[in-house]
Order: sequence, then structure tokens, then C-alpha cells
Amino acid sequence: MESKDIATGHPKSCWRSNSWKRIWLKRRANINYERSFLLIFGSAGLVIIVYNILIASPIPICLIPDDLTTVSPSESPRELKHNYDFLSEGDKAFFWETGGNQTLNIRQACAVESLALHNPSVTVYMLFSQERVNRSSITLRTLTENYKNIRIIGINMNNFMTGSALEHWYKFTDWRKGPFNVSHFSDALRFATLSKYGGYYFDLDLIHLQPVTHYRNFFATEDGIIVSAGAIHADYGHPIMKLAISDFVVNYRADVWGHNGPALLGRVITKWCAVPKLREATYLRCRGFSVLPNASFYPVHYPRWREFFHQRAPNDTMTPDWLTTEVIGVHIWNKISYGEPVYRNSTQYYTQLARTHCPAIFSITPDVF
Repeated sequence: MESKDIATGHPKSCWRSNSWKRIWLKRRANINYERSFLLIFGSAGLVIIVYNILIASPIPICLIPDDLTTVSPSESPRELKHNYDFLSEGDKAFFWETGGNQTLNIRQACAVESLALHNPSVTVYMLFSQERVNRSSITLRTLTENYKNIRIIGINMNNFMTGSALEHWYKFTDWRKGPFNVSHFSDALRFATLSKYGGYYFDLDLIHLQPVTHYRNFFATEDGIIVSAGAIHADYGHPIMKLAISDFVVNYRADVWGHNGPALLGRVITKWCAVPKLREATYLRCRGFSVLPNASFYPVHYPRWREFFHQRAPNDTMTPDWLTTEVIGVHIWNKISYGEPVYRNSTQYYTQLARTHCPAIFSITPDVF
């Protein structure tokens, strides 16, 4: 007679089977527990390794800029994506085109070339205040084909301003309705750029005659009384650019042309140097920041701007009295001189400067430009 379990009524062999099943399930649970522990431990180790590589490692990680959208023909978007040039080592210089144009005219391109020519170790950024740039235009193509240190970049302005101290001014005020909106927009961009990246800023009507890299942390004066906003250098993170940005936001005036540019820099430099007048802003008082004399970039004051365009006698080979060894660059006063013709085969001082200091651009100039 078959023996049965009293509690279940099943044969005792079934009880033995259930006992083995319980033992098997217990071992299975232990195995799953061990696997879970190894998985958790392994994941934690992987997190630590990734953290050490990405965060604790001293090797710098290049970030991808959202605001860089158009590059020169010599750079593909793929190359730029992995090369945030604004944070690269070495000196940087910036120009801005803020008039809504997609290319540069001959005179503007001459300014860019002259800087690149005399400063081959400086990366020269030609920035446009919109994304669309005509890179195939003859001026931009000539620049990028002849100089490896020139970058042509279109900027998404919303991205560029987002997160900056000028974001509210740019996005939510009525600055666009002011009579000098383009000029003030240009003022804002030069301060924002140097605050973000550090380096040099120059106007597009300044022809460079010699290297500028010997000079750092400076403004320049037009006449010893007025500070110019057309030639600036500030090291990355220099407090004086933060002062400039703060003054721009707090004291902005849409109705006065120079209030947010030259006058602003005058206010900032006297405050930084703790002096009542610009003439007292010496290198020592300004804690290593300089105000360069007018001969540096403004050897010809604006009332004499026509000197650049006078036709001289063919046998007149005299060097102008303002062209001294102190001159780093020559400001041409485009705001008032833009309509004055330049003749390619003339004796005008501008023609002589362009032929020597922007030879590639001069080679493509028409007879009159």
C-alpha cells in the first residue's frame, strides 16, 4: 500500500519533490542576488571611472558653441563642432559687421587683412550679426584663401546674448527704435565679446601697420581727451570689461550717439583708475591697464580725415608727418569718409596704405572703390 502524507493526502514522493524544488528556488534566488550585487557594484565602478575622466581629469574638454553657425570655407562644420576656437590658446581679435550685410566691402576687408598680415599668431574672427554669410563673395573668399588665421563666422544673436548681462537689454528693451541703434548695437557687441572671450577688438575702418601683440589691456584715445571704442584689448575675465557691461545696462541712452561707447569707456577708465580726468589715467594708477596715446591708432584726428584722400603730385614721395613709428594702426573715420572715392592708381595716402598693408584685397580692387 502506498504511503501518503497525512496533511496533504499526496504520496510522500511528491513531498520529497517539493522539498527539492524549494531548495532549487532558494539557490536560484541566491544566484540572482549575487548577480544583482555584481551589477550594482559594476555600475558604481563605471560611474566613478567616467567621473574621473570627464570631471576630475586635468585634460580640458572643448565645448560646442551654439552661437557659431557659419564658418569659413577652410573649415567644415564638422571641424568647428569639435574645436571651440573662442577658448583655444593664443591671442584672439574680433571684428563685427552689424549693418545686416552678408559680406564685407573692399575697405572693411582691407582692415581685416591688415590685422591678419601683421599678426600671424593672432586668430582673427570676422563676426557677422546674423547667421547668413556670403562666404563665396570675392572679399571673404580672398581673405580665407590667403590667410589661415582668419575665421568668418555668422552668429545667432539670440543664442549669443542668452545668459549674458546684456540679454534683457537686447531682447526686451526698445533699443532698436533709437536713432543710433546700429552704432549702439555695435558698442554692446564689442563689450559682450571681450567680456565673454577676452582679446582684441577693432573697428572695420582701421588699417594696421605693425604688430599689435606687444600691447595688452588698453583703450586708445582719439585726442588725449576722448577715449575711443574702436581699438580695445582686455584679457579674459578682466574686471574692467565687467564694469563696461554694467555701465552699459545701467546708464544706457538711446538718444546720444557716443554715450554708450566712447563716453562709457571714459567713465569706466576714470572709475577703474580712481582719477577725475583721463589725462591722469597712468599705467600705475590704472593697475596695469593703459590708455594709449592718439598716435597709436588715431594719428589723424577726424577734422583732418580728407588727408587720406587728397591726390598728391606724382613726384611727391614725402612721408606724412603723422606716420611715425608710434603708429600701430590708422583709423580712417569711415562714418564721415565712406563716400569719398579711392582710386587704385592714385597717390592718395589711403591707396598707399592699402597697397602695402592689405595686398591680397588690393589686388582685387576695382579702379575706384
